Amino acid sequence: MSMHHEVGITCPKCQKTGVFTVWDSINTKLDPGMKDRVKSLEVFCYHCGHCGTDVHIDYGFLYHDMNHHFMVFYAPTDKEQENADRDMADGRDKFKAMAEKTGYAFRLVRTKADLLEKIVIFEAGLDDRLMELTKAAALAQVGEKEKDFTVTESHFVTADDSSLRLSLVDEKRGQQAYVDFTNGLAQLYGQFQQHFADDLPAEDAVLARIDADWTRQFLNKYLYN
Repeated sequence: MSMHHEVGITCPKCQKTGVFTVWDSINTKLDPGMKDRVKSLEVFCYHCGHCGTDVHIDYGFLYHDMNHHFMVFYAPTDKEQENADRDMADGRDKFKAMAEKTGYAFRLVRTKADLLEKIVIFEAGLDDRLMELTKAAALAQVGEKEKDFTVTESHFVTADDSSLRLSLVDEKRGQQAYVDFTNGLAQLYGQFQQHFADDLPAEDAVLARIDADWTRQFLNKYLYN
């Protein structure tokens, strides 16, 4: 089940007090409505009932999707990351059984954009390790072809038509571009799946950080050596 607690909050604009719900864990199968609240980032927003001001509140929680067999800990602070790692260590045997029996994936992310990206990838039934390799290859191609576009942020997202695409942002120039997955990157994903599927490290029941650093380490080990 989803778990939460309430904390008192003072509106920074009108100074009136209110109550904000902090989610400790979210189970999207038992509470399906929470899925949209996470994707819209509503779970981080306190709406002042006195003056109408919206206040952003950042905090960590566990996102659990039983239908797609994955858990993602969102840990924006070092302390929350330590707590998440400790919780996983305490329940290692249980989580290991889940991984072996049903292929559960356990991940930890430090930003909201990474949290939303993991949700998008796993809901699409894709492997986030192969997706990170696909992203790295796509970014290399963009860097070679687009000299006037410097990618400062990149994430897989869901478009308005529910299609999957890679969002590329050049914050310095205020520009944004997209690369469609099905009609553009799926072939790259398939190539990585064909050549590296057997080399992907077996996931233990720990919180893996599958990100750009993981990608560089993997490529240095299996491609560049």
